[in-house]
Amino acid sequence: MTRKSPDGRRTTSKKNTTKKVQATRGGTSGRSSSASRRTSSSKRTSSKRSNSSTRRPKRNLLPKFNFSLDLQQKALVVGIILIFTTGILVLSLISPNRGILPMTLERWLRTLFGWGGILVPLFMAGTGIYLVLWGMDQPPRFSGWRVTGAVLLFLVFSTFASLIVVNQSEGVLDYMAVARNQQGGGYLGGVLAGLSVQAFDTIGTVFILLILGLLGAILVSGVSRTDFGAFITAAWQGLRERPVREAVPEQRPLPLGNARREPVRPNRPVRDLPRNEPPPPPDDDIPFEVDQEPPAAETAAPAAAATRNGSRGRRNTAAQPAEPEIAATPPTDLDEPEGQLQREPNWQLPVLAEVLESGSDQEISNDSIREQVEVIEHTLESFGAPAIVVDINQGPTVTQFGVEPQFLEMRGGKRTKVKVGKIASLADDLALALAAHSVRVQAPVPGKGYVGIEVPNTATALVSLRDLMESGDYQKIKSPVRIGLGQNVAGQPVCTDLSKMPHLLVAGTTGSGKSVCVNAIIACLLLENTPEELKFVMVDPKRVELTGYNGIPHLVAPVVVETDRVIGVLQWAIREMENRYKRFAEIGARNIVEYNKKMGRKKRNKLPYIVIVIDELADLMMLSPEETERGISRLAQMARATGMHMIIATQRPSVDVVTGLIKANFPARIAFAVASSTDSRVILDSTGAERLLGKGDMLFQSPDAAAPVRLQGCYVSEDELDRLIDYWKTARRYNLITAEDAQARSLIEERSVTLPEGEYEAAPPSRRVSTPPPPPAAPEPAAEIEEPDEAEEILAPDIVEVPPEFAPVAAPAAPPPVTTATTIEQPPLWEDLVEREQEEEFDDDLLEEAITAVREMNKASTSLLQRRFRIGYTRAARIIDYMEEKGIIGPPTGTSKARDVLDLTPEE
Repeated sequence: MTRKSPDGRRTTSKKNTTKKVQATRGGTSGRSSSASRRTSSSKRTSSKRSNSSTRRPKRNLLPKFNFSLDLQQKALVVGIILIFTTGILVLSLISPNRGILPMTLERWLRTLFGWGGILVPLFMAGTGIYLVLWGMDQPPRFSGWRVTGAVLLFLVFSTFASLIVVNQSEGVLDYMAVARNQQGGGYLGGVLAGLSVQAFDTIGTVFILLILGLLGAILVSGVSRTDFGAFITAAWQGLRERPVREAVPEQRPLPLGNARREPVRPNRPVRDLPRNEPPPPPDDDIPFEVDQEPPAAETAAPAAAATRNGSRGRRNTAAQPAEPEIAATPPTDLDEPEGQLQREPNWQLPVLAEVLESGSDQEISNDSIREQVEVIEHTLESFGAPAIVVDINQGPTVTQFGVEPQFLEMRGGKRTKVKVGKIASLADDLALALAAHSVRVQAPVPGKGYVGIEVPNTATALVSLRDLMESGDYQKIKSPVRIGLGQNVAGQPVCTDLSKMPHLLVAGTTGSGKSVCVNAIIACLLLENTPEELKFVMVDPKRVELTGYNGIPHLVAPVVVETDRVIGVLQWAIREMENRYKRFAEIGARNIVEYNKKMGRKKRNKLPYIVIVIDELADLMMLSPEETERGISRLAQMARATGMHMIIATQRPSVDVVTGLIKANFPARIAFAVASSTDSRVILDSTGAERLLGKGDMLFQSPDAAAPVRLQGCYVSEDELDRLIDYWKTARRYNLITAEDAQARSLIEERSVTLPEGEYEAAPPSRRVSTPPPPPAAPEPAAEIEEPDEAEEILAPDIVEVPPEFAPVAAPAAPPPVTTATTIEQPPLWEDLVEREQEEEFDDDLLEEAITAVREMNKASTSLLQRRFRIGYTRAARIIDYMEEKGIIGPPTGTSKARDVLDLTPEE
């Protein structure tokens, strides 16, 4: 409302003005609040979009034009430049007068490196070719130690060249003057030679240069420590064998009786003698254990001193007096008395490079790996489980992609991470997307922050046992029973100690690599231990896997192929274990390591490790499950400290074969490819073995690991096993011989040294090895022989009358029957145990009464014994079976009739 003022001006009322101001403020505030709400909402929307864009990056489908070079392309470019530069340097050295640049390069090369400037282009060319091949994704197999050795040889050459020039100048030139004259080793050799001479004088410098040159040559040639040691040993042997022994030791009568072990070099068989020498004794005359006792009237004579040249040096050992004769024992050293001192055979381990072969390399394709990464990420995102690949480990058989789960957007703006189980459930979908045989998902990888997706490689690599045994991980294990298993998914060797397992259970279907794994473990132990350090007990009901080891000196007895003898084997092992514990208690030792240390100080026989290998457990469990389970469980529980370990393999991993009691005592297990997840749970208590690829692909459960580790087992070919077995058979033949044969061979070697080739003649009668004939056996009574003429002919069919002038002085007696070193028919240790068990396995109070009743009634049946003696069916059936086994009653008739009684005469 307006009104006029006295001076004529218009004014508004205060009330209206106040309302208008308030209205204006209200409208302004309303507009500002709505604007602020719109701003805040837009900010939230933009922040949400920015967050979503940060969390889920959108893939740019348009091609990117990137002009940057990756590492391989850079290597290719640098390699080409180095090759081009090498060509220029070669032209400069050949014709330096064709321009300023060649002249300058030639002068700099001669000044810096002297005579070694010619070698610089060779180094540059080799480096350029290596970079070119590496840039073309075909890197050559080149060790860094070889490069180090080549550089070391170059430095030695430069220093030596400068040293020679300065010494020949007789003080006229110093090392820097030689470099300025472009002679010797240039400035490089001059500086090194000057510093070395000031520090070590000229003689010391030459000595150091020789050592460094030898070291560089070893690094360049790749000669292993074993090869170098064998070369030094052979050279030292040749020097020691060069002197000719003039005097022949006096011959003494040799004793008959127990055969003695005499060391003989396995690397120089007696067959390899010079021409015109008499052949050595045949194999049938090389005994290693007397099979029967000699005649009682035979007396032992002192043995002659036999001098032998062993592979580790010459040993002059005098034969000890004959020991008291004992009953024939199996060929083993396990039951020898502690106080008996025995001469150690000259066993020598085989050379690794001569027995085993190296494996093959694997072709790595980076393009295929990138494609697999994209397929894995796209497949997981399409199934609602976004993840990214953060790590890649490529092994010999599979490649492991480390996948890290990402976040999912939920309602209300919440974010949740993808569950590990959801990624694990997509294994089949990933296999379909990758067109792979099978995909195994390890969720999660122990000790890592990602899930492992294992995809088979298109080309697999061969993992050899030699590569494992030459690796650093294998050499770090200080144990006589260390073994190599294979390589993990990252290509790293996996080796372990059998004494820490301490027993191993191997299971898998036929053709999955189970037998190859067992053979690789056995070969690894045979390459590392002599027969005095390790013994084997092998059980092979299938008769095809382990029978080839018959004849090696490591076997306690021949490979057991009869299933009914296995219980005796287990009983013998339990008895041996208990005997060892008694020995430990006598000297206060806790385990075999302490016992052998104390025995070594007292110079007594040490106890060898014993490895029991059972190839098929299912056959044994079907025959006698209770006894087999009881024996295996007892050994597994107690035999660790005594140095006895078991390796059990089976191709039927079911609950009735691998029982809970057996599995509880075998913490170390290996699972190869199986048919179902149920079998995998029986072996490993987890799934995963059903997705293995076979051919050595396995899961190894270590006793100290929380989850099984996937490995590619090492491969040992049949040729490698044959070479190893033949080596030990040969070593056994030339280590386990009698003292007579040892002295005879010593004479042959001496005669071959003293007489030139082509002039060998038979030894005179005074030097011939002769043994006193045994006393004649007492003839049988004539009353027992009806026709004396025929008896004479039978007793001596080959006797022919010889004129007295041609009669020999003393006919050599036929040696007692022995078992030769090459035969495999050794008497088993547990023969007596099996027979004793068969005699004592059945003992029933009603047995005699039942036999009497059956003979009285002239018939036998299970129901008849049940009614007669009021016993159960099981007891009556066992009595019937025992009587059938002893031949008292006949077999079942197949009808309801009772059995016939065959033996009606009671035993007196």
